[in-house]
Amino acid sequence: MSGRVRILLAVLVAAGLAFGAARLLEAGDRPGASAAACTGAEKLDFACHERRALQITRAGGAAAALRDLERQAKESGYVRAACHQLTHRIGRAAGAGAGIAAFKSGEPVCGAGYYHGVTEAVMTKLGADDAVAGAATVCAALRESGRRTPHEANCVHGMGHGFMGVLRRKVGRALRACDGLREPWQRRDCYSGVFMENHAGAGGAAQDALRPDAPLHPCPTVARRYKTACYERQSTYALFVSDGDFAAVFDLCARAERGFGGACRRGLGGDVAAETKLVAPLHAQAASRRRLCMLGDSARARADCVTGAVGQILQDLDGGPAQLDAFCAALEVAATQPEHAACLRASELGYRALLAQQTGGDADAPPIAAGDFVCHLKPPGARRRAQ
Repeated sequence: MSGRVRILLAVLVAAGLAFGAARLLEAGDRPGASAAACTGAEKLDFACHERRALQITRAGGAAAALRDLERQAKESGYVRAACHQLTHRIGRAAGAGAGIAAFKSGEPVCGAGYYHGVTEAVMTKLGADDAVAGAATVCAALRESGRRTPHEANCVHGMGHGFMGVLRRKVGRALRACDGLREPWQRRDCYSGVFMENHAGAGGAAQDALRPDAPLHPCPTVARRYKTACYERQSTYALFVSDGDFAAVFDLCARAERGFGGACRRGLGGDVAAETKLVAPLHAQAASRRRLCMLGDSARARADCVTGAVGQILQDLDGGPAQLDAFCAALEVAATQPEHAACLRASELGYRALLAQQTGGDADAPPIAAGDFVCHLKPPGARRRAQ
């Protein structure tokens, strides 16, 4: 198993076993207590990094804890891998005290996990019955002038995580709770949060929803409306049980239910981006991503992988446009023109979706016309014409 996958799943296991079981604010802690650094063997100890993050949150607030975590992530590969789950922890601590207003104290670092954690804390306070009955109101305060905002989108995704917590990790119940949301995009984002949180059970929790002998389970068994979100997330678990073998997961996706192989491969593309997140310099990272997506046995499979990788790169926002430009440039050769076009188009659509979130526009608008590029990337062949 690759180091990145091993570290990632170890982090998810630690996170899943702790969610809902640990008290985030212990009465005996002093607000001004200094945060001990994680050294020696504790550098690879999730619990140590969690303690540090929560100590800083209590002493200096969520913003200080997020800044410290961002600094550590630049220096430690383990912290970079664990960063999303650690931001969940900071968010839960902040949300336990300030409720949904804690969104104002956060930053979208490490995949915006802070906001997901705040939402989990809000739902934990509500309890299972009220969280389900009031699903449509949990994130309502984050709308502005009746329009969706990035905060609302992160909150709705966090609801999927939160439902898994308050409903004792029962995937079916959590998905049906997401159905209580009013808009299609809200339900989709909530479903995604449910399946993402389900992976935290890879070490022992929620065994009924994870099967090593059938890595794509529970996707074949859930209702059709949940399947796309499931397959897009389940590739991570499939990669875990296949010992990090991307080619094997491509083959597994090819055997997925009819109509959902693309979702599986897009999920695998997201795993490609995550697996190579620590590779440097930029051209080597782009080459690694190209190599893994090119393991697909058809142009369509490879394009799906590229599309998923672009989506994950945009979600992380770690390298900004430079990572996307380098990835698409790595595909700009005659043999990979379909994959290059997929990279450009996915980047364009992704930027438009982000812009729609930021401006309150319609993220579900019709697809753009071919060749209508508005982001920083150039259309196919533009670099060669400029040379």
